Amino acid sequence: MMTETVLSRSLRLVFSGGIAVGLGLAALPAVAQTASQDNSMQRVEITGSSIKRVAAETALPVTILRREDIERTGATSAQDLVNLIPGNFGGNVASNNVGASGVPSTANLRALGARYTLVLLNGRRVANYAVGNNPVDLNSIPLSAIERIEVLRDGASAVYGADAVAGVINFILKKDYKGMEVSAYKTHVDQGGGNTKSFNLTGGFGDIATDRFNVLFSANHEENQKLLASERSFSTTSVRPDLGLNKSSPRNGVPNLNFTDSLGNKYVGVNPYRYNGCKNDEFSLVVNSEKGCGTDYVKYIDLVPEAKHDNIVTRGVFKVNEGLELFAEAAYTKDKMIAAASPAPYTKAMTYPANGRFYPKTIKLPKGLKLPAGYKMPNGSVTTAETVLAADMDVTPTGPMTGTWRTVAGGGRNDLTKTENTRVVVGAKGMLAGWDYETALTYGKNEVEIQFGPGKFSYARLDPLVKNGEINVFGTQDAASLAALLGSQLSGFENGGTSISKEFDFKMSKELFNMPAGAVGFSVGTSFRKEKLTQESSEVLKKGDEVGGAGEILGVTGDRKVFGLFSEVVVPVIKSLELTAAARYDKYKNGFGTEFDNLSPKLGFTFRPSTVIMARGSVARGFRAPTLVDNLRPKELNNTSSNFSDPIRCPNGTPINDSVGELQDECNVQLDTQNSGNPDLKPEKSKQYTLGLVFQPTSTVSGSIDYWNVKIDKSINAMSENTVFGDPVANINQFYRYDPAVEAAEEVKGFPKLPGSKANPYRASTNKDFPLAYVALPRVNTGKFYAAGIDLNLNYRQKMGDMGTVGANFDSTYYSKHGYQYQGEKEVSDLGNFKDFGPTPRFRHTLGLTYGIGQWNTSLTHNYTKGYWDYTDPASIGPNYPELRKVGDYSTFDATLGWKPMKNVSMTFGVKNIADEDPPSSRNGQNFQVGYDPTFTNPLGRTFYARLNYKFL
Repeated sequence: MMTETVLSRSLRLVFSGGIAVGLGLAALPAVAQTASQDNSMQRVEITGSSIKRVAAETALPVTILRREDIERTGATSAQDLVNLIPGNFGGNVASNNVGASGVPSTANLRALGARYTLVLLNGRRVANYAVGNNPVDLNSIPLSAIERIEVLRDGASAVYGADAVAGVINFILKKDYKGMEVSAYKTHVDQGGGNTKSFNLTGGFGDIATDRFNVLFSANHEENQKLLASERSFSTTSVRPDLGLNKSSPRNGVPNLNFTDSLGNKYVGVNPYRYNGCKNDEFSLVVNSEKGCGTDYVKYIDLVPEAKHDNIVTRGVFKVNEGLELFAEAAYTKDKMIAAASPAPYTKAMTYPANGRFYPKTIKLPKGLKLPAGYKMPNGSVTTAETVLAADMDVTPTGPMTGTWRTVAGGGRNDLTKTENTRVVVGAKGMLAGWDYETALTYGKNEVEIQFGPGKFSYARLDPLVKNGEINVFGTQDAASLAALLGSQLSGFENGGTSISKEFDFKMSKELFNMPAGAVGFSVGTSFRKEKLTQESSEVLKKGDEVGGAGEILGVTGDRKVFGLFSEVVVPVIKSLELTAAARYDKYKNGFGTEFDNLSPKLGFTFRPSTVIMARGSVARGFRAPTLVDNLRPKELNNTSSNFSDPIRCPNGTPINDSVGELQDECNVQLDTQNSGNPDLKPEKSKQYTLGLVFQPTSTVSGSIDYWNVKIDKSINAMSENTVFGDPVANINQFYRYDPAVEAAEEVKGFPKLPGSKANPYRASTNKDFPLAYVALPRVNTGKFYAAGIDLNLNYRQKMGDMGTVGANFDSTYYSKHGYQYQGEKEVSDLGNFKDFGPTPRFRHTLGLTYGIGQWNTSLTHNYTKGYWDYTDPASIGPNYPELRKVGDYSTFDATLGWKPMKNVSMTFGVKNIADEDPPSSRNGQNFQVGYDPTFTNPLGRTFYARLNYKFL
């Protein structure tokens, strides 16, 4: 899937009069050019190089998507478009945002992680997303004003500096646009839900050639309807016996109760509705154990969140003279998204008093419940062995009850995320003394504000109501208890952040001198950038006071300065061989006292043994700088992502016998963690190389095949949970324990920092009487990532005179290896396997066929992603299910029909997923979805769409 810019005269003749086929990802090599053609072709700068030259001469694997190609895909956002590229996989998409606020849409070339893909707008950086630890949000890219997208699928730290490890995606705005046009777009999802509609206005005036100026403006509005999980058969429940899954939550609107009855018998985890098979539609209960019920939380979630997107873009150019051109651009985007999750689980201990007005008179034990030896029966007898209840039996509870509760009556949790992105660029370019030069000042700001929505509650407000018996935790709320519950809801500011980037850049290039084989090209440039990040949390989040929240979330404030110096040289050794060398030096000075530098070199070559074939290759080093969040994230209490057992108090999953009374929180559960940044982190380092062939055997056929290999060392990650719990002896310093007696004294005396308390626990203690306070998981430079594969692109285009033009394009990525390794752990291959970070399918492709004649054009595209093996921990599935399960291939067909009845009117009708294919069943996924994996599938199903464009003449 390697593409060169279409500037070769020969290829302009081959492909003139129509769009690139398939997705427009055609490899268009100009290997048959002559010296005379070189002199007549325009020199340009393309993504991945700082030297202006004939684009088809370069060794860079650049994918081009032009405006007409973008419109034909039916994509309305940068995220939708990038996800169609076979070499991009695993970036965050809208359907990953279920129940998650402040999560951007991201690109992920080579499936190495979004942090290794650099996103540019008009060749310059965009401010990073301001919440979490995220790169650029693709929603900040105004797709309606984009003329083309260049995707460099090779490392480019030697030109751009940090983050350009897996590749670069450069969105390029329209230029020299004249006239005005409006367009409208609407979808109809066949199964309902998830529809999109948008409206765009674009205009421009002035001709640079005659008027010496041009002004472009564009405005776009888009609305995305939510899609409920209950609207799709493959995602409507968390209980999937066919997959061996029961992911229902034990925290319910009617809790699984711990209590003592009037005869002195003690019960743990008994649900009042278990006797009738947990049948209760109001609370979406399902059976999840012998005596307990679970919440089928999927009933409450969205698969695609509700969202609105607005953007305004303007760009102006003024040509002072033949050697100087001034330019300015401004862009503003505003996004609103509502993230909905299930009702809040009460993760703290829930205690209900015996004198509460909703206290049950009796609890019905279900038939089939196993009663232990020594159980006192209502008739006065005592069991001498384990006994199975032959029929339902009522018991009378006494004393306070505890249990696992959920605020179902308060509705699902909602967050409103507002994101604003502002960008201003002013600069100049031209020619001076034979040098092409360009310089600019860039200001970028990303602001995110997340507000508490309905269904979010405060422990400080709600817990007293529960402990006083004012809330009905056993069934339907009455008017008074419902009012009390809703009165404890949160509102207003939850958390947010501001990311600001200010940058100056300057570069110049020229042909230094001529050699027998051609001119030597040279460029040099510099940049200086200031970055500042401010993340703020409400007092509720700082205290971990949100019911069902993620624990403590504190703020981050930091800044740094980045200086860069880069250069590139192109040397034609002989007529058929050209060498390229580039290097960049970057110096980082952090506002918190640390600094580091990095040198990123790159070497490349092209070799043309004939007019129909060209060999190309490169070898490079790159880096990714630690983010300010990597460095400065404060110590925050959270919990493990999977269930673990305390290695001291529950070795091998078996609880020890003691009197502390907290064993149920220590065996096979999510344990508390303390996550933090690290100001001493060093940059991640990468090594990569590519080797390939570009060919054009006839005037109608072209293609390319490239092998690529990327290795990343010293990757920055939180210390692995699996590493720490896998070898607790070697990692004993990560375990912090407290003395229960000191904890009690702390509560009475009010000394929050008393040694031995939860607030100030002992490190590395092996005392079996000391429960676990938390496991420290700081960010460290210990990981390794690697990936390798082959990109293949084949293109065909044939004019048939009066019968029109046909075309075909095959674009694919094949992964030969892909995986990671943490310090102290074995190397893990996720190639074709679902592991910690999800799967990397071995193969993806798009195959496109097009036909155009007169006013009509049509296309058919096949999108294919190979399936993978689902790995599931045996503890999470039944004994009769294998750990490995094959997830099927995902194959869909899209079609379009375009009609241009008049010069200024065009219409496009399309259908995505013609056969209405459901995503293949998967045990794993992202966030709260169950039954499918949203990273490489689309839950919408068959979707019809129409686009109408009208140009004012």
